[in-house]
Amino acid sequence: MDLHVLTKGKTLSENEIQIINYLINQTEEIDGLPLREIAKNIYTSPATIVRLAQKLGFSGYTEFFFFLKNQLKKQQITEATIDYQIDTASIDETIASIKRIYAENTDKFITIYATGFSGIIAEYLHKKMLVNGIKTLLVSASDSGGIISNNIDNISMLITISKSGETQKVIEKMTLAQNHQIPTVLFCGNGDHSANQLATYSFEVTDERPYDTQNIEYSSFFGKLLLLMEYIVTVITTTEKKPHDQ
Repeated sequence: MDLHVLTKGKTLSENEIQIINYLINQTEEIDGLPLREIAKNIYTSPATIVRLAQKLGFSGYTEFFFFLKNQLKKQQITEATIDYQIDTASIDETIASIKRIYAENTDKFITIYATGFSGIIAEYLHKKMLVNGIKTLLVSASDSGGIISNNIDNISMLITISKSGETQKVIEKMTLAQNHQIPTVLFCGNGDHSANQLATYSFEVTDERPYDTQNIEYSSFFGKLLLLMEYIVTVITTTEKKPHDQ
């Protein structure tokens, strides 16, 4: 289990870290034991463990332990059994470039812009980045046009989503970013689009309904797009281990 993910954004004492490590390493052995007995095993008090659980965002020890049990089960599923159906080899170089931009501009915002159904995906990406500690600004068609232009100096890159690649408001925002030498990342359907001509980096997702502009019929586009974004955020936020750390 990744201890960093569990404790991200929290300041923990050495004693608290030791308690977490014990609970993680002994999850199966202590399952069903009274909290008082568990606390005795690690020379602490039940109240200390409860406070730690609440500090990590859980309602109490029971919810915390339930989380650890489920995470342990997930660990038993190897990466080989998870098929994201993403051609990572063709996009890893592009993601590496985006990661470098982010690493060099952590004091600035990554701005996300989309409209319609794409706006729903944009909101998900926005929250996914926030929980991973990435400064992100979400802008939609209903927001003031000045949000981007008036904060242009504090934007490290612009991420846009357009299934058709022809959304006029998306193109306008990409043009603005280009005029200010701000890198743009585009997520769109397959094909040659106007937005592609403006994008610094683009990710094309196969769209079997390119002419269904109202998104009425079945389409796997947005589902595949979410999986792609999950992969990209994971790569961007993963810290590369140095040789002496391995």
